[in-house]
Amino acid sequence: MWYEYLPPYSPDLNPIKLAFLAMKYHLHCDGDFIQMAMTELSDKEIYTTLLKALCVITPEDSFGWYSHCGYI
Repeated sequence: MWYEYLPPYSPDLNPIKLAFLAMKYHLHCDGDFIQMAMTELSDKEIYTTLLKALCVITPEDSFGWYSHCGYI
């Protein structure tokens, strides 16, 4: 039987935390718009804004995060 041990838990070594960090970074770039959006836009428009921020993440970003975290 072959075992592969994962690195110890750390937010810095968790790829999903890095993805959310990148998404929040892109949202903060338009800080005034996002603050207005979260208070004045409909739920559908907020969802669309969050989806656009998430779509900025590329497959290369994901590969880099998994590599950084020791999974690749």
